Amino acid sequence: MEFVNEDLGKYKLNKYQLEEIRTHYPKIHLNENTIIGTEEIRQFSYCKRILFFRHIIHAPMWISYKMEFGTEKHEHFQKYFKNLDEECIQKYYNVYLSDPDIGLVGLIDYFEFNGSEAYPVEIKTGKVPPEGIENSHKNQIIAQAILIEKNFDFLVKKAKIYYIESEKVVNHSIHIEDKLNVLKMISEIRQMLIKEKIPEPTKDIGKCKDCECKNYCLRG
Repeated sequence: MEFVNEDLGKYKLNKYQLEEIRTHYPKIHLNENTIIGTEEIRQFSYCKRILFFRHIIHAPMWISYKMEFGTEKHEHFQKYFKNLDEECIQKYYNVYLSDPDIGLVGLIDYFEFNGSEAYPVEIKTGKVPPEGIENSHKNQIIAQAILIEKNFDFLVKKAKIYYIESEKVVNHSIHIEDKLNVLKMISEIRQMLIKEKIPEPTKDIGKCKDCECKNYCLRG
């Protein structure tokens, strides 16, 4: 039996019906788990309040110079990496991965497969931090490693971060404890979104200087 557009129309919900569903069933969604992005893992690790203002308050975010610069450089250096001739290494660019079981999604700059193992590569602006990779960057690439494991059935034991200004690649080992910590973080983010309670701000006041939420936070 063939359906015409008029037949399908009776199955569509109009905006008033949708609003009624949102009002009476505010927590209904397609996935059992709230979806958390790998970028949100990075933001939560940087300062827990960022996700509160972004998703609970729905505050407009201003685009900082660093964010604009980062987008521009990402495009340039992805082209640069494509031109590198490395034998026996397959590269996959701008890969969107998801795992509905744990409610995690992410767009990976690219990941490499050398025939025996796969690992994510993240591109960052700036220089290599003197104290080493920032925790927020670590947790982001660990979340990416989890997605690669779930989607391609590889045990991911490392990741790489390329720092544009330093023109240097830093290798980072990933252990089971790291992955468990990120899974715990996903649960913590989910609870914050459900309870809608503002978290404590970061203890590092220096992070507030270029934060897109500084006009709302006020560290009160």
